[in-house]
Amino acid sequence: MSREPAIDDQCPFYQIDFAVKPSSHRRRSRRRAASLVDVAVGAAVLSLMLIPALQLMGQSSRVVSDTELKDALLFEAERAIEAKKIELCDVARFDTAASSPDTAIVGNATRAFRLQLGVDVEPTLGFDRLLTLTATAYQDANANARLDPDEPRQTVSTQWSRP
Repeated sequence: MSREPAIDDQCPFYQIDFAVKPSSHRRRSRRRAASLVDVAVGAAVLSLMLIPALQLMGQSSRVVSDTELKDALLFEAERAIEAKKIELCDVARFDTAASSPDTAIVGNATRAFRLQLGVDVEPTLGFDRLLTLTATAYQDANANARLDPDEPRQTVSTQWSRP
C-alpha cells in the first residue's frame, strides 16, 4: 500500500503556526492616569487655541450683521429709485419733478430706516431733459429724523431722461 500524502504535507499554508506570546512579555505602561500638570498644560494649550477662535466667531457675526443691514438699506434705496423712475414716466410729472423731504420707510417695522430722495436737473448738458436721481437710505439710530455722520447709510444714484 502506498501512502498518500496528507493535506498538511501538500500545502505549506496549513502548517503556519501562530505563536501567542504569554502576557508576561507585553510591555506595560508606567503611567495609568494623567497627572495634574498634564491636565494644566492641556487646558493652557486648549485655551490658547479656543480664545482666538471665539473672538473670530464674534467678529464674523458682527460682519454678517453689518452686511445684512447694508443689504437692507441698499434694497430700500433701489426700491425708492425704481418707484421714482416709474412715476417720472409721465411727462407732466417729469417736468415738475422735485426732491422729496426726508421720509420714514414704511413696511419695515423692525428698524428705523429713513430715506432721502434727491432729484436734480443735469446742468452740464444745457437742457432739462436729464434728471439725476439720488436715493440715500439710512438707519436713524438716534431717532432724530436726520442723517448723522455716524449712522449707517447706502446711496444709489442714476440718471433718467424725459420720456
